[in-house]
Amino acid sequence: MVGLVRGVIADDVVSSDEAEHLSEWARENPDIVTRYPGNVLSRRLERIFMDGRVDRRERRRLAALLSQLADNPAGLGGGFQLATDLPITRPEPEVIFEGQTFVFAGEIAYGPTHACEREVHDLGGVCERLVNRRTDYLVIGSLAAYDWCQSDFASLVDEVVQYRARGVPIAVINEEHWTAALP
Repeated sequence: MVGLVRGVIADDVVSSDEAEHLSEWARENPDIVTRYPGNVLSRRLERIFMDGRVDRRERRRLAALLSQLADNPAGLGGGFQLATDLPITRPEPEVIFEGQTFVFAGEIAYGPTHACEREVHDLGGVCERLVNRRTDYLVIGSLAAYDWCQSDFASLVDEVVQYRARGVPIAVINEEHWTAALP
């Protein structure tokens, strides 16, 4: 996968033909695209081709994802540290979508927050922008700057820690765990 990704992104531009080729490759290699980070790429391609065409904005976003994959073949670090020093719930909980409330925080490699929220809604869940007593899962994006505690989502993480101290069972999961739970 890495060789293909590096070849496509070599000129820093993804053409419609290249996106189509990647999509075909993903369909022909289900063993690779069912695991992280291949599943992120596969789902992004599915969303891109949902309407049967690839627009310039979709190609730019795909190029950004491919650049990160090319720079860090083991995952989606792309010049950033992965979000690992966060209060992730251990052991990782089962992710149930139906009737559960999700909040997304940080930079999400899967795609824009609205795309993640659409996945949750399609599976019967609810999304909110802020953590509260109804929150079941805080999903931390896989890309985090080394100074994540100074970032915009640090206040969400802090709120979860405070709620947990009061006995509110909010699970903090990473993006990789969330994407693995998607059907």
